[in-house]
Amino acid sequence: MNQLKLNTIQLYASVLFLIVAIAPSLPPFRYLLASSMVIHMLIQIPALVLAGYWLAAQNKPINSALSLSLSCWLWILLASTFWMLPISLDKALISSNWDIFKIITLLLSGILLKSALAGPKVLSLFFVGSSLMMLFSVGHFYQNSESRLCNGYLLASQQSTGLGLMLLATALLLFALFKLRHDIFEPSESAN
Repeated sequence: MNQLKLNTIQLYASVLFLIVAIAPSLPPFRYLLASSMVIHMLIQIPALVLAGYWLAAQNKPINSALSLSLSCWLWILLASTFWMLPISLDKALISSNWDIFKIITLLLSGILLKSALAGPKVLSLFFVGSSLMMLFSVGHFYQNSESRLCNGYLLASQQSTGLGLMLLATALLLFALFKLRHDIFEPSESAN
């Protein structure tokens, strides 16, 4: 009974987080996305991925086979690469169809992240490392660019976003190293 209550609470919390993640794309709050690239790239995009992950966390992964895990990682990497391109952000600001596409692809990325992480750890380590390098590189590029890359945002907002992306990549790297250290040197109780 308590597990059922906990699952129900987790489901409601996940749906609520999803609504909060989608809210900046809705007409009354659209000005938030248009006013700051930081809100778009550092708040909404990660929030959509997290919302998808938390929705998928309600279910067990489908299969942890190498081929499924590889497919999930490829989707996640391609979707995140696509939404880091300046033209993609500009299109999502201008067109509601592109914004809906952004929401769907990032939610799907979050949902697939659950299955991807259930796959072989070496594969996860490779793709997490690749994603973090991409995040840091794009952040460095945004921060040090002398010209506006996104037509919808000011140069100062772009540079702030670049710094934020580099800080996010560093924080995620530290978390990944902590998790890796924990998994290697402090095996779980189930392994005993």
